[in-house]
Order: sequence, then structure tokens, then C-alpha cells
Amino acid sequence: MYILSKEEIFAAERFTIEKIKVKEEILMEAAGQKMADEICKMFDVNKKIIVFCGVGNNGGDGFVVARKLKSFGFFVRVFIVGDLNKFKKSAYLNYLICKNLNIEILYNKNNVKYYLDSADIVVDAIFGVGFNGELKFPFNEIIRKINMSKAKVVSLDVPSGVYANESIPAKGAVKADFTLTVSFLKQSYVLYPAKLYYGKTVVLDVGIFLEKANLKHFKRSWSHKDFLKTFVKKTPNTHKKKEGKVLVVGGCNNMPGAVTLLAKACYKSGAGLVVVATTEFAKKSLAVSLFEASYLNVKEENGFLKDFEFDSTFNVIACGPGLGREKFIREVVKKVALSNAIVVFDADALYFFDEEIVEIVKKRNFPTILTPHNKEMARLCKVSTKCVENERFNISKEKAKELNSYVVLKGPHTVVSTPFGEQFVNFSGNAGLAKGGSGDVLTGIIASFVARFENVQHAVSNAVFVHGKVCDFLIKKNESKNTVTPNELIENLKILI
Repeated sequence: MYILSKEEIFAAERFTIEKIKVKEEILMEAAGQKMADEICKMFDVNKKIIVFCGVGNNGGDGFVVARKLKSFGFFVRVFIVGDLNKFKKSAYLNYLICKNLNIEILYNKNNVKYYLDSADIVVDAIFGVGFNGELKFPFNEIIRKINMSKAKVVSLDVPSGVYANESIPAKGAVKADFTLTVSFLKQSYVLYPAKLYYGKTVVLDVGIFLEKANLKHFKRSWSHKDFLKTFVKKTPNTHKKKEGKVLVVGGCNNMPGAVTLLAKACYKSGAGLVVVATTEFAKKSLAVSLFEASYLNVKEENGFLKDFEFDSTFNVIACGPGLGREKFIREVVKKVALSNAIVVFDADALYFFDEEIVEIVKKRNFPTILTPHNKEMARLCKVSTKCVENERFNISKEKAKELNSYVVLKGPHTVVSTPFGEQFVNFSGNAGLAKGGSGDVLTGIIASFVARFENVQHAVSNAVFVHGKVCDFLIKKNESKNTVTPNELIENLKILI
């Protein structure tokens, strides 16, 4: 499923109308029909419906919905919000049809609350994806009353007042119970807090086309179906070296748990061999819970990893969790960056991405994967965390291209960006992952998968999917989101892999 920005949606509509030659009126009719059909599935025909229509194309969809619902037997009123002199052509046409069919039409001057009090369902068709600026009178006052009403609210395409691209809606935006969105998910649907305004969302195919030549540049979801199609299973004649040899670099005396979770997740995800470079104290802690790992001889200082030597037999190096931030650790990160292996950089390793290390990463001849959360991404990009939260797609895409790396921007709906401009959005997972150590588990799964998969993007996207899906599984088993632990994620990887 594709996830489009406002600009991409408008481009797709233009392409459909101008190149495919589908008239705007036909698209509006198709959208209204599909939306009305969906509402008919959701509610009994004895419900009273009031459709709030703006004067743009979203309002046009609303007029079609009103007409179709009326024909299905619903009691329908239409409330027009906006300047009647600014009607878009197709919206005006459908307004006239409703008027000619004697559907009751109300205007701004009517008592909104009076009619809302008698409605069971509100259909919000005031603003669509083109909304920008602020909600001003009378829109803000009408939406305030909609949000205060007891009626169920169904928004068409995007809840009015929610920006198609941005994470923070306009003050006073519609808080929908359901959203019926046209053809593609809108970018703000996968951004918080905007997603909370959408309610349960259904995507309806109404015949809007994307240019095939540009498909790889569009964001799309990575689903269970993608996982099943691309996951690499072990073959009967495989052996441990074929399944990947992974070097794990991390941990210190104060944080032995991070490298323990990383190494365990790596083994549990299918890696053939896992070798760990860590401090002596962390090694003893790890050995208690992971008997299978082996270790490199290292130099340490004050309980932190200072240096180590490794050969060229490692397929993948996972570096960062629990390393600490002592100045000399920078040389450890630099050494890993200069290696001839696939590298996964996480956590403390990302802290040392200064100008020199960034240049090394850019010129690497082997795939590099970075797994920052929002705050780490903000530091990498020298912007505020708020900026990252609001511009997750643009920022992660540009950073992936700039650093010639795969960037896994963690958080609700983790975004995987490739060096080639592709972006894949994950929909598995829940708030149970919001715990220290969850990221270490993800890094271990990624390291294991990239050691075994030929396609790096498949490996990374599947790792992110599995990480979230296991947490979903635990919640379905009546585990509380408060009590899920990173170690439980590792122990339950077996349900998928």
C-alpha cells in the first residue's frame, strides 16, 4: 500500500485526469459511491446522518455520499460550510444534484447544535488533503460542535483540520471515529499525534493511478504479505558459515545488558555464528545467558572497550549498544566503519558520527545500516527532535542518500529509507516496544537477517516487521504493554522465524 504526500496525491490525480483521461466528475462519483457503500456496511439504515460539506472537492465527495445514502434509505441532511461563491466546478455540480433531489440542505446561518443533537452520524467532508493554514470562523466553531456531539464521526479522505503531510494538526481539528480515505494512505496517517485524529481508517480504491516510472520513489507499507514473500528460510543443506558470521561490538561494565540482548537476538534470529567484542565484566554477564557465543580478546580502559583486532571473515558487524561515550571509543567506531563487512550502527556508535566518520561511511563499499531513534537522528542531522518528528520522511530519505546508507528511523511506524530514495513504512508493533533494550533486540535481528539475505532492504524491512509483530503477538496473548520486556521479544521470535 502506498503512502503519499499532498503533492504526490495531487500529481496522481493530475496524471489520472490528464493522461489516463478519467474525468474529475467520474473520480468524484466513484469516491462518493465507495464511501457511501462503506458507511452502509458500518451503520443501520435507521440512523440519522448529517453531512458537512465544504465547497471544494472534498465537499463534492460529501454531496455524492449524501445522495447515495439517501437512495439507500438513510435519513440525510446536508450542511454546507463555506462561501457558496467559491464552489469548485465538480462540487457545485453535485450540490445542484442534491438540491434537485430535494435533499434537505442547511447553511452556515442555521443552528448547528440543534441539528447535531438529532444526528446519529456526522460525515465530515469540509476540507480534504489541500487544507492548510488555520481553522478560522465559522469552521472552527462548527468543528468544535461536531467534536462535542455524541454522533459518530466519519471523515472523508482526511479529518478536516489535519494536514496531509504534517504530524501536528491545526488547533481544533476534527477527531474522527472513522476515516474513509481515497486510494492511498496520507502521510500524516503514519505520524503522531495526527494519526490519533483519523480513528479506524479504510482505504478505498477509486481508480486514481500512479505513474509506473515513479513507483519506486513513493513510500509504501511493508506488510505480512511482503514478509512471507521475501523471508529467506534455511535450506536442508545449509551450514553455520553460510548462515552468517556476525561480530557484535558493544557493552561496557555499566551496561552489559545491551550487548547481551543484541547477541541473543542475533543468534535467535538465525545467525550461524556470533562473536562478541566486549569488556571482561560484560562478557561474564553475557555468558550466563548465552552459552553459544564466542569472544574476541580486547583492550579495555576503566570498564569500557578501547580496542580489538578482528579478521575479514565476518559478514556483518553490529556496533553500538552499551559502548558508552568515552572519547577513545570513537576509534572503535572508526575501525568498524573502515571494515570490509556489512555494518549496523546503533546507539552509542551513532554518537561518534563526526565529520571524519561520516566521510568514511559515505565511501564504504559494503552496505551500512543506521538505526537511530528521533533524538539520535536529530543529532545526526543537526536539527531539533521536533523537526525530525514532523519531517520523518524527508529527513530520513535525505540522510540515507547523503550517507549512502540504509536508515531505520525508529518509532511508531518505523521508516526504512534506502540509499536509492526508496522508503518502506512498518505497521507492526505497539507501545510495548517503548522500553530500554528494545532497540538492541532490533539491531540483533537486523544483523542476523542481513547476514543471510541477499537483498539488504528485504532483510532490514523484515527485521523491523518481525520485531513489531512479535510484540503484537505478546499483547494478543494478554500480555500488558507495560510488562513486555525485550528478553520476551527474543524468546518469542520463534512464532515467526
